[in-house]
Parts: sequence; C-alpha cells; structure tokens
Amino acid sequence: MKKILIIMALATMTIVVNAQNKVTSAKVAPEMVYYYTDFSIVRMKDSTRKKDVYVPYIGNDTDGEMTPFRDEKGNVVCFDIPVWGFNYITSLGWELCWHDDNHNAIQRWLIKKKVTKQQFDKLTKNKIETSNSLERIPTAEEQLHELVK
Repeated sequence: MKKILIIMALATMTIVVNAQNKVTSAKVAPEMVYYYTDFSIVRMKDSTRKKDVYVPYIGNDTDGEMTPFRDEKGNVVCFDIPVWGFNYITSLGWELCWHDDNHNAIQRWLIKKKVTKQQFDKLTKNKIETSNSLERIPTAEEQLHELVK
C-alpha cells in the first residue's frame, strides 16, 4: 500500500513540476478601437411586391452620405418591419449606441463597431484636416439669447 502511495505521490509531483515549467506563449491581441458611423431605417415602397418595406442605410466613408445595405448580389436588403433591420445590423457586429431625439426612433442612429487599430486607420485615412483659421459659431441658444436682449 505504501509503495502505491509513493508512486502516486511521485507521479503527481512530476505532473505539477512539468506544468509549472511550461512557459505559455502569450498571444498579443491587436489593439481594438470603436469605429462610429450613421445608421437609419428608411421606409420605402417595394413596387414589385406592392407593399412598404424598411431598408437599413449606413453612412459611407467617401462623401458623408448614407447608402442602403446590399447583399452579395448587389440587391438592396429590406425588411417587413423595422426591428428586423436593427437585428440585421447588430448581427453584423454593430452596436446601437445613440439616436437623434429630433427624429422618430427608427431614424438617425449612431452605431459603433470594434475594429483593429489598423482597420480604423485605413477607414479614417485622409479624414483628418487641420486649420489655423477657425471661428466659433454661436449655438442656437446663444443666438436666441442675443435676439431676446
């Protein structure tokens, strides 16, 4: 019985020593940042099916306009109810984070998605401008306050 206990103790110690001596190579995860863009759901008429549908639009990176989502064949993606458009956008990895209260709840959302720093730099390349001749524009509240005086 003592021999079995000694063998088990030696085997356990061997396993523990080997486990402690193994150096795990730490994988360095790429730095992730959020990329933000505009999103909205637009009610449109599908003339083929003769009914209203909801089309998700996303801000594009070229001119600040919004473009409809398209499938791999180039067809515009549309849904029978707006919430399916929200489910679609979140299934692509986007997170809804803010919407413009001046519009109804299905329009003017700000969405974000985690991308690597390299992807972010590629997406925002040529978007940053600098200037030494900027003038502050008064807010609507400040302008109204001036008119009331």
